[in-house]
Amino acid sequence: MLTELTVETLLPLSIQERKILILNHTLLIDVTHIADKDLHTAYKYGKVISSIAPAYFQYQIAQDHQNLSVLELERQSELISSKTDKFADNFIHWLKADFENKSAILEHHPNPRNLFELCGAKLLVTSNSVTRSLSTKMGVLWEEIANISPYVIIPEFEFGIKITGIDIILFSEEQVKFAQLKTLKGTLTGSQVPRAKQELSIHQNPLFIAAFNLGDWTFNHSKIPRIAGKVFWDKIHMDYNLIENHVRNMLQKIDKAFTELAAK
Repeated sequence: MLTELTVETLLPLSIQERKILILNHTLLIDVTHIADKDLHTAYKYGKVISSIAPAYFQYQIAQDHQNLSVLELERQSELISSKTDKFADNFIHWLKADFENKSAILEHHPNPRNLFELCGAKLLVTSNSVTRSLSTKMGVLWEEIANISPYVIIPEFEFGIKITGIDIILFSEEQVKFAQLKTLKGTLTGSQVPRAKQELSIHQNPLFIAAFNLGDWTFNHSKIPRIAGKVFWDKIHMDYNLIENHVRNMLQKIDKAFTELAAK
């Protein structure tokens, strides 16, 4: 007999057990109207989670009110800082290892792979991989910061489930919204936009989000709203100025470490 899917049945379970219970309930979901077979699983996950999400959010919000609320500014600042500090420390650790690796390549690699390696330009060899890696890793950081809010569920963190094309589920204006969360308004390339539209459009109340209101939009869809920066963080009751200040400190710390390594 299939266990009923409720907040009460989910909460005592481990992340893996929650995943199994949700997987069992996806077997009951009809996907014949979803043309893209690659999105059948994502649709099933979305429907099952939608069924319990309102109650799950209400539980999270009630729990937050009972304790020292994470939405209180001092507490919120501490939690954001702990995440940005950890990110900076981990990235600087990776940065040092990357520099050592690139230095070894420049010293001992008999067959340079590009012009920078040929000329022994250590900083230029390193710079591209550093900015690319930093941008990729920061995508997860925005999810972690957003997850501080009781108005947010990250399916991967909460249920061990990755919903294709969905990074974050939020509760706003009494609606459960399924969203992609990118760093900037122009994070998606033109070739990535059609896929993002397909991934979002199979869910009720889809939303496209940029964590920072920077650059120009590359995503546009008449039926999928898009929001950026402070507008997004306000929806989940997070203070944008706090986030920007802690991210600024984080990136300046990383930049300083990069400069020091480059000077050696």
